[in-house]
Amino acid sequence: MQQLSKSPGGSGSNFCVGYIAERNGQKAFVKALDFVDALAAPDPVAELTKLTSLATFEREAMELCEANKLSRLIRLISHEYVNLDPTNNPMNRVYCLIMEIGAGDLRKQLSHLGVFSCSAVFSILADVALGMSQLHRHGVSHQDVKPSNVISMTDMTVPKDSVFKVGDLGRVVRKDRSGPYDAMAWPGDGQYAPPERWYGHVPSQWTDAREASDAYMLGSLVFFLFTATPLQAIVANRLPPLMHPGTWAGGYNEPLILVLRSLQLNIISDDLVPKVPASLKDSLVAIVKELIEPDPAKRGDKRARAQTGKPVGLERFVPRFRQLATQAGILERVKATP
Repeated sequence: MQQLSKSPGGSGSNFCVGYIAERNGQKAFVKALDFVDALAAPDPVAELTKLTSLATFEREAMELCEANKLSRLIRLISHEYVNLDPTNNPMNRVYCLIMEIGAGDLRKQLSHLGVFSCSAVFSILADVALGMSQLHRHGVSHQDVKPSNVISMTDMTVPKDSVFKVGDLGRVVRKDRSGPYDAMAWPGDGQYAPPERWYGHVPSQWTDAREASDAYMLGSLVFFLFTATPLQAIVANRLPPLMHPGTWAGGYNEPLILVLRSLQLNIISDDLVPKVPASLKDSLVAIVKELIEPDPAKRGDKRARAQTGKPVGLERFVPRFRQLATQAGILERVKATP
């Protein structure tokens, strides 16, 4: 098995070591439960209980995806005990989550290809929106959507065949049951948290706290795919000094929200719009403004938010991104015609 190294600042399932493994010619991604540190802890029993709970929680989330045939989530192949020690020492027996593996995450694909076509970007965003909406439909919020957790299942050198899935359910929060990350200020990678979490504001309603967070991360992914920089990093670098988290003393209030909204509109105009064909600009800007709305109670599809219960409605963004992908594809073919 080939061991994977964790990227700096990475988050997710910290209870395990990641491997690429092969069995009967089939490659898979393997998360192996790491008992070594637990056994060295002051209270090994408590630490082992904690690690087992984390692994079980992620496994059950993936089993929910498999049972409901959620097509844009990385699939769990099996969970089993493995012992690679030739002496079969039971102390070297490890518990593994074995899941499908793709051709690489967004960062790897972008590094390999240099740039994605506009149509490919919109297809990726449609797949991610679909995966996240599938989770939301079953009361699960991902909370850690970022480029390294979006996996290409196919060779992106053939864009029309490309399929992307959302991976790493190690930080999900579930509506129907308690979990290990419910009480955390932010379960996922802090670099990708929505702005309200920068200032310690956690909305009281599930939709605003969880699903709206996923929506903002999807909006940030738009910026990463077009500019190679997540939105959060751009916003943080351009905030007025007096409004930086840790300096601003006014709470997550309307004056701050107004500043964030104005700043993000400028970022859309300055950083995003120049990367997009003029005929697609208005449609994309409308989508992005809804996804990155700084007020979490208003974030999401406007028509969905106007309904009873005010859902975020990520499923409504899927056809909107698909339509943009089709339009971009037509423009690209016309441009390539001699």
